[in-house]
Amino acid sequence: MKKTFSHLVVLLVLFLGSATLKAQVGEPESPGFDFNYSDSTSLDSGAVSEDQEGSDKSNEKTDPLTKPYERIVLTVDSTTNLITYSGVVEQEESGSDSLYLRTKRWAEKAFTKDTKVELDKRNQKLVYIAYIPAYSYLNKYTKRNIGKYEMKFTVLIKEGRYKYSVSNLVHESVKPAGASKANRNYFEFYYTSINNVRQYDSVLRAADKDIQALLASYREAMKEPKVVDEDDW
Repeated sequence: MKKTFSHLVVLLVLFLGSATLKAQVGEPESPGFDFNYSDSTSLDSGAVSEDQEGSDKSNEKTDPLTKPYERIVLTVDSTTNLITYSGVVEQEESGSDSLYLRTKRWAEKAFTKDTKVELDKRNQKLVYIAYIPAYSYLNKYTKRNIGKYEMKFTVLIKEGRYKYSVSNLVHESVKPAGASKANRNYFEFYYTSINNVRQYDSVLRAADKDIQALLASYREAMKEPKVVDEDDW
């Protein structure tokens, strides 16, 4: 009996000790479990968990990705595969003969004397193989001559409207000293080349600026003159 009683006492002590230990740590399934608890013997006070480390890295500031260079976008004719500037202008108040003469007068001023001209008065068609100076624009106020641009400038005229197009564009650079002739490159070569992209693109951008200005000048010259009322003075 005494031995049995002693065994019961020992079992009771072991049971109470186990219950006390569980109360201190707690089971994850129990409502009172402390999820912030960590065994101090398993982690150093200065250690960082993988989750924490990943969180810190995600908060670090990273440099934005370098934006890829965007080349100029030009219109390529689907039939000829040539870079082309074109437009149709409706001008109902203007006769075809008047538009034809205005085109001739404008071209004589806009193009150099070595321009080749094909005139078809009967069909109201004018074709110019012409040149304009080529410049590289260093800034808003400074430009540098880089040769000239050759172009085919075509105008078709009807009563009350006209159509213009600029194609066959070629950049002829300044002739190097001692060279027999200057370098000539079609705009299509600059536009599709995978080498010297920024250099060629800068030529196309400068050319686009000058060609757009040329066409704006042409459209302005083609406008019907304003009629001044003799009584309005």
